[in-house]
Amino acid sequence: MNLREVYLLGKSEMQKSGLDNPDFEASLLLSTALGIEKYEIYAKPEKEVDYDKFKDFKRALERRKNREPIAYILGEKEFYSRRFLVTPDVLIPRPETEILVDIALTVIEGIDSPKVIDIGTGCGCIASTLGFECNCSLMMGTDISYDAIKIAKKNAKSLGVDHKISFVCGDVLNFFKGPKFDLVVSNPPYISDHEYNGLEPDVKDFEPMCALSGGVDGLDSIGKIIYGSRRILVNGGWCVLEIGANQSNEVTKIFQSAGYSDISITKDLSGIKRVVKAKWIA
Repeated sequence: MNLREVYLLGKSEMQKSGLDNPDFEASLLLSTALGIEKYEIYAKPEKEVDYDKFKDFKRALERRKNREPIAYILGEKEFYSRRFLVTPDVLIPRPETEILVDIALTVIEGIDSPKVIDIGTGCGCIASTLGFECNCSLMMGTDISYDAIKIAKKNAKSLGVDHKISFVCGDVLNFFKGPKFDLVVSNPPYISDHEYNGLEPDVKDFEPMCALSGGVDGLDSIGKIIYGSRRILVNGGWCVLEIGANQSNEVTKIFQSAGYSDISITKDLSGIKRVVKAKWIA
């Protein structure tokens, strides 16, 4: 079979499976399986496809038809214009989390040699991006999952920032006794139980539940981070969190009850109130 025939086969099977972007995903999986650029599928449609490569494409196609996220099939996801290794041990980075990074960078841009900690680092996309973008005197990424920490370390190494970041497995909000931080940043689990039960199978059946589920109202981890951060933040330090849709009022109340000030909210490109930042004054 040639490139055009294989591509059309993949596109057709994806359409029958009800996938949303059969054109794009078929070309992406095919180009990856063959080790070519996507444009070659259209520029060289008569090129014959090696049978072993065709089988690789078919395996990837079957995985996607079963709703496995394409990022897990490819083994990577772009974030902040950089590629990050992802596996089912970690949450797949989302575009809205780039806003969290933007806000974090604005918070620390006026601080000389800031100390930053990323709670629930997952694949390390936040910690590694901050480590790459700013000159932190201390950058730490933590997660309760050892498998996630292993992925985060690999990503930091591939980006050349592993010497800047310390990754720790555990709940540092309860046991950390080192220096205090200028910034606590986190994309915590914030999906409510009701929302979790209604998630698309691409998410619910494949991504780690511990990185998504935030309890009955989605605020369990958020509350723990807000209250726990008081112990590890310097006076005047900041806590910056990504939150779910319709959570901004409740999260603001939690920050207020915990004694934070200067609370502000940033919307994502869809107009959803997505990132909350607040200052801790001891």
